[in-house]
Amino acid sequence: MTGMHIGYDLSFTHTEGAWARQGSWVGRDFPDVRMFMELAQTAERAGVGLLFFGDGSGIPSTWRGSIAPAVEWGIQWPRHDMAPVIAAMSTVTERVGFGLTYSSTFMHPFYVARLLNSLDHVTGGRIAFNVVASTRGADAANYGFAELMDHDLRYDRMEEFVAVCRALWDSVAPDAILRDRSTGRFADPAKVHPIDHEGRFFTVKGPLASVPGPQYHPLIVQAGNSPRGIAASARFADLVFGFGGSLAGQQRHRKLLDEALLAEGGTPNAWASSGPPR
Repeated sequence: MTGMHIGYDLSFTHTEGAWARQGSWVGRDFPDVRMFMELAQTAERAGVGLLFFGDGSGIPSTWRGSIAPAVEWGIQWPRHDMAPVIAAMSTVTERVGFGLTYSSTFMHPFYVARLLNSLDHVTGGRIAFNVVASTRGADAANYGFAELMDHDLRYDRMEEFVAVCRALWDSVAPDAILRDRSTGRFADPAKVHPIDHEGRFFTVKGPLASVPGPQYHPLIVQAGNSPRGIAASARFADLVFGFGGSLAGQQRHRKLLDEALLAEGGTPNAWASSGPPR
């Protein structure tokens, strides 16, 4: 038996009118970091395991081709990069974890791997990376794309993205750092290696120019629900968002996840407690 861990999704607590509802926060408004620091302390006292932040970098223009309605009514905007907010939240807590979202469709794995390594140090090993295959044209336009790449291609890119991140985190061995004051040697060069990755989407020399983080590999979160997304979850995710508006829908999603994990050579029950196969 494994214990139950509670997580809260804070992605939309300040949008879609939630900020104005009865019982909502008064006196401090998004993105006041003090509000989030207090929230993190409250969550930790309650025994919450994870505070999660989704993300999207574009303003929706799906209503009559204009961003005006989304701007006026706060629909999926504003969305700030929550990395510095999470850093601040971690300074007033000790146990609660933090989930941060970046898009493998638009971002570069070297940048994200380096940032997550830094956040892993700042938080004391409490950072999780939610990797997403972006679906919105407004986001694509902000990164210079005229249109979104095909659905399955986005997941091909995601899998390579995660593989590069993991190779970069592995490029400096856990025991590479010496800090030998008597000799002045900082690290053992035999334990720091380029990754020399040349793939379909990315070319990355490496190594990661960072001290290994407390977790070494941050927790990987994924939310795919399509057949291709579920296959990606089984290959690399440590935590998967469940889907289904009913018990039957949730059972269907879990069944498909289990089948995909078995196809990868894993054991569903073991995955529930220790993560997917590496």
